[in-house]
Formats: sequence, structure tokens, C-alpha cells
Amino acid sequence: MCGISGIYNLKRNDPISGEILDRMLEAIAHRGPDGKQVMVFDRIGLGFNRLSFLDLKGGMQPLLNEDRDIVMACNGEIYNYRELREELMAKGHVFTTKTDVEVCLHLYEELGEEFPKKLNGQFAIALYDMKEEKLLLVRDQTGICPLFYTLADGRVIFASEIKGILEYPGIERRLNMKAVDQLMNFPGVVAPNTFFKNIYSMRAGHMLRILPGKEPVDIEYWDMIYPAEEPEDKGEKYYVEKLRDLLEKAISRRLIADVPIGFYISGGLDSSVVSCYISEKRLLTPDQKAYTFSAEIRSENQNDKTYKALDESRFQQMVKDRVTAAYPGRFEHSSVVVNEDEIWQYLPKVIYHAEAAVKESYDVAAFLLSDLVMKSDAKAVLTGQGSDEFFCGYAGYTMDPFRKLMRSRMTKEELESNELLWGDPYFRFERIHPEIRKVHETLYSSDVRSEIGSFSAISASPVNVERLKGLSDPRRRSYIDYKLRLSDHLLGEHGDRMVSAHSVEGRHPFLDAEILDFMTTVPDEHKIKGTNEKYLLKRAAEGIVPDEILKRKKFPFQAPGMSAMTKSSGAEKFLDEAFFEKVRAQGVFDVDQVRRMKELYSSDGFRLMGAYEIDYLLIVLTVTMLCETYHMTL
Repeated sequence: MCGISGIYNLKRNDPISGEILDRMLEAIAHRGPDGKQVMVFDRIGLGFNRLSFLDLKGGMQPLLNEDRDIVMACNGEIYNYRELREELMAKGHVFTTKTDVEVCLHLYEELGEEFPKKLNGQFAIALYDMKEEKLLLVRDQTGICPLFYTLADGRVIFASEIKGILEYPGIERRLNMKAVDQLMNFPGVVAPNTFFKNIYSMRAGHMLRILPGKEPVDIEYWDMIYPAEEPEDKGEKYYVEKLRDLLEKAISRRLIADVPIGFYISGGLDSSVVSCYISEKRLLTPDQKAYTFSAEIRSENQNDKTYKALDESRFQQMVKDRVTAAYPGRFEHSSVVVNEDEIWQYLPKVIYHAEAAVKESYDVAAFLLSDLVMKSDAKAVLTGQGSDEFFCGYAGYTMDPFRKLMRSRMTKEELESNELLWGDPYFRFERIHPEIRKVHETLYSSDVRSEIGSFSAISASPVNVERLKGLSDPRRRSYIDYKLRLSDHLLGEHGDRMVSAHSVEGRHPFLDAEILDFMTTVPDEHKIKGTNEKYLLKRAAEGIVPDEILKRKKFPFQAPGMSAMTKSSGAEKFLDEAFFEKVRAQGVFDVDQVRRMKELYSSDGFRLMGAYEIDYLLIVLTVTMLCETYHMTL
């Protein structure tokens, strides 16, 4: 990952300060420590922090086209750049670097605003057309690369992280209660919302067109469109062979770089598929070394059965054995132990880099894993992210058929809520929202509670309900998972922000554009069979991934939550009287209710059911940390 920042004049042509742009870049320097550059033109200033992967000496940005009337800064990678480059050179385009992202400039010359549709990669692009005085901000199809913006002082200010925008003079630091309420109801915040009021996130698959004197226009150029009708069934053998081919290509594309690349070994199916394809298919070149990384989740309480069950070291060793056998003499593995002490120690740093509150502590594990990568020679790491959302991997996919038998137990309030949010009264995404709203009303302060109608996350659907019409439950759930869980939560504060904090890039083969297009054509029965989730992926992994991993029960990646953390030594420092005073002063939550919750969590025998129950105390703690860290007020 690199970092970009910029300032665009909407209404006036007074000079843009290079000094401000430089401060914006300094705030996100961790994203690109290999160099920085600022360019200022009549109406726009662009800045770039570089993390180098290709053309190490000649790939500095911003980049200009041949006529020097289009300038661009791009954070990310274009994995089909070789094919695009050949096509563009055949049409007479002249390239000045060997970087992958330069194809974006020339594609825009050829296709105009249609150019993002040709890209297979992960990218956040700021492209300025000097002739038209037009700025385009573009985020990749699934939201791997972040891009934030705000309108202030007659200008559009944008950056790869919000902390860059906050360097612009006069930007308000107010908490966005809509984002807090989204965290209380959904997996995380949903773009365009952020936790900072009036600072927005570009949505995945969207482009913002900005012209002088006009309101920005939000354009959707891509979405995960599932057909309402079941696709033609070409037979299991076809889908397995096709997926194997696509996986090998997607993984191979993400191993291309002029610097070392590593990959995670978790012991779960998704990272094991990536790791074992690399080892069994011998995808590394002779001069590439295999750098691998893993985290072991433990608890201070050695008798804690929950976290003994989460110990994946045995499965991790199976994969390590495969990689070692494939690459003897050029295999290097690093691991880190994560328990309550580490979570307490690193949680403040995690919140600073995430620019968000969280409801699960596994961001700390991701933060520490990225630190391992930084300490190695690798500069990027391949992950298994994105598999669960498109291969039917979460528990909800196996529960949907059973929920149909419970329709008569659904209340009128839930049916109305489900219809509003998900376009089907009988479809329950994760929560019974009318029920958990009662909890929220007791947790919010009286002043916030009185205004809940103005920021409620469940007063309207967070997704385009029209896209859900006529879909089967697996396809409906996949679309919602993509919109609510993947883009801004797993790829955002849990993904990009944790790796970028350590000047590392995350790469995700399961989110390859060709795989996503393919998955819209696969009938449901090949994705999930009864309670056997990710059936197609398992079949494509047979003979490559160890059988024990293929047959093991799906278990969500998680770390100790607040019910365990309150019983550890670190709780005394973070949940002291000063914490409750901060809660009272900030005015978001009812301090008396928070006290009662802390006592409940601390009591013997109380334990949250991992990812299946909402960790409200962690939400309160991290919202409080976020406000304190960034000096935010209501």
C-alpha cells in the first residue's frame, strides 16, 4: 500500500499550499516510507507516499501522461497491467515507467470515465484532467484500498487515511453517531460513513466526479450482481476445474514484485488454500523465498476451554510442513502469541490506526501479524480474506434453512425490520434488530437517546434493496456480507489499516476480479451442501490442502473479548475510575449502565459467545479511546 493525499479547489483559484500537502503526507508516512512527492497545479495539489514493488527506481508518483495534461496518484496494484500495457502500446501510447499503475493514465485517455471497468486489482486513484478541470476519485471493486474525502473551505480534501485530512486547517473533529449505531447493529461502519462527522469514505466500486462549481457526482461502476434466476448448471467438475485454474492465476498475479512477498498461515481453510497452492503448484520463482507468518491465540487462563479450542497450531504445522517440503532451504516462518495482555497493550495503537471503534479484538492479532511481516524482508503478504463472503463460509449460510422453520416465531416488529433492511421479512441477517435496539437505548446517554431517530442505522437499509429482489438466501446473504462485513470492516480497519501501520501491503487472491465474476455464475448447490459450507472451495482444494483441514469444522478467527479481558491484569489500567469519567464527559453512553456492564463482564462464569454475541463493553471502550485519541466531541 502507498498513501495519497490531495486538495482540489471547487470555487476559487487561490494557491494550494504545498506545506499543507506535505503535512498531510507526513501524517500517513507509514503507508509509504520509500519516498514522497508533491505536485501543485492551478486547481489541484497531489501528494504521494511510496511503498515500492515494481520499477523501484523509476516509479515515483504522481504520474503525468505524454501530453502532461492528465496527472494521477494511485495507491495499489493493477494485476492485469501486462495485458493492458501491451494493448495500449499497440495503440501508440508511450510509457515512461515500468510500474503497473501507469496503465490507468493511458486507459483514461482511451476510455474516459469507463477506464476502472478494465482494471483487475486493488486501487484508490486520484486522477485530474487539466483540460476539463475534472477530478476523479476511484476505489476498487471490493474496497481493498481506502480513500476518504471531505468538503471544506470551498475545497475537496482527500487522503488514504482520515488522519491525513485532519492535517488540513479547520477540519472539525466531531463523532458521527450514525457510525457508532452502525457498529452496534452491523459488523462495522458502512461507507460512505466514517466515525468522523462530515468526513466520508469512498464506496467500493464507486467513482466520484468533481468539477468546479458543481456538487460531486457519485458513480457506481461495479457491483456484485447476482442473477435472480439460478444460473445454468454446468456440472460440479466444470466449476471445480475452473476455480482451480482461476485460483492459481490469482495467487500467481499477487506474487509478482521486485521485492519479497510473504503469506499468512492461520490453520484455517482460506489461508491454507493460498499457502498450499503456492507450495504444491510451486508458484514461487527460483529466486523467491517463502516467508510465512502465523498468530497463536491464547488466554491467560490456561484452563479456558474456549481458547484451547481456538489453538490452531497443529493445523498451522501441517501447512508449514507442506511449504518446507516445497521450498527446502528458502523457507522462513515467524509467529506471535496473542493473549489478553497483548490486546490491552496494543489496543490504543490499533484504534489510532483503525480510525474506528471496534467490537472484536482480533484487530490486535492482525496488527501484530503485520508487525511480523515488517520485521522480515517481505513487503507484502497474501491473505485468505474474501473467501467466506463469496463461497458461503459463515454460520448464517448453514442456518438459513433452519430459520425458515421458525417463521411463526418471528414478531411483527422483526418482520417489518427485516423487510425494510433486507427486502425479505423472513430473512434475518445476524440480529433481531427490534430486540437489540432495546439494549442500545439503555446504553446510550439520555441526550443521545433522545436524538436516536436522527442517526439510527436501522431506519433505512444500508444496502441497495433493489439488488436483493428475487435472490436466494445464499446469494442475498453473500451480497449483504460483501457490503456490510467485507469492504469497510475486514478490508478496512481490520485489513488495510493494520498492515499499512507497518508499511506492509495486504494482497487478497480470493478478491481477484475474474474469481468474483465467476462466482456470480455458480449455482448455490455447488457453494454449500446442507451444513457443508464452502463446498466448491473444498473440492478445488482436494489433493492440495491437507485433508484434516478440509474436514475440520469452520471456526471464526477471533481473539479474547472483554468478558476475558476484564478478568486479566490489564483491566485495572484501562477500566479504572478515569475511564468512567471519560465516558461521562464525552456524553455518548450512560456511565451508570457502563459500570453495571463492567461488573457483569467481570463476574465469574460470565462469558460472551465469541463472534456470535455483541461485545458492547468493547464498543464503549474503543469509542471512548477513539474520541480521546482524536480529540473528538459530539
